[in-house]
Amino acid sequence: MLPCILVSCGASAEPPPEHMVYLRTIDPGIEQDIRYASVHNFTGHPLDGYEAAECLLSRDAAQALARVQTALSAQGYGLKVFDCYRPTRAVADMGRFASQPGDPLKTEFYPRVDKQDFWRLGYVARVSNHSRGNTVDLTLNSSDALPADTWIPSATPTDCTAPYGQRWRDGALDMGTGFDCFDERAHTDSTLINATAKANRQRLTSAMAKEGFVGYSAEWWHFTYSGNAQKPDVMDFPITPLAP
Repeated sequence: MLPCILVSCGASAEPPPEHMVYLRTIDPGIEQDIRYASVHNFTGHPLDGYEAAECLLSRDAAQALARVQTALSAQGYGLKVFDCYRPTRAVADMGRFASQPGDPLKTEFYPRVDKQDFWRLGYVARVSNHSRGNTVDLTLNSSDALPADTWIPSATPTDCTAPYGQRWRDGALDMGTGFDCFDERAHTDSTLINATAKANRQRLTSAMAKEGFVGYSAEWWHFTYSGNAQKPDVMDFPITPLAP
């Protein structure tokens, strides 16, 4: 999930630039579960700027992700994305949450962490690469994955580090923890997870690296596309529904 900011980076609200595309127009086969457009995320509310549950990425990052999907499909696997482009207003929303009272979904997402320590522990940051349109949070799925549950507000929160099958079922393979799990077990090279989860993380990391995506050590699900000639600017246009 990395990165967060307390105040806007200065990007003004604007329509999507021409280089930004909806992932489903590039590869509709990649599953989407855009958590920050819903209540089911570590803040317990939809984030500012998420007016639709859609993944947007820069065109080159989206095309690279489609190539990852093609390679994985040949092996019987696929991708499921949780977050892509993130408006800077949403990053600021995360920062406010981490600074104010209230922990509606602490039991699931950060049961052993005080949210005031999010920055110190590296689970959020002051500026987000997600806002540059080249970063994606995702996981692996396959026919062997347990079917996804439908989350409802009355659901009893379950520790994101609980054993596979006991924690929230997101339709993905066992990756050792759930998405946005602020815990040492979510660190990419954690030794606290089982061999199956380690193998699944390695499979995902390897497939992403082959197409130029670089992972983040504190979050197994977080990857940034490195194929850009220069670092893109942050953006703040809202995520809106894909036009018919």
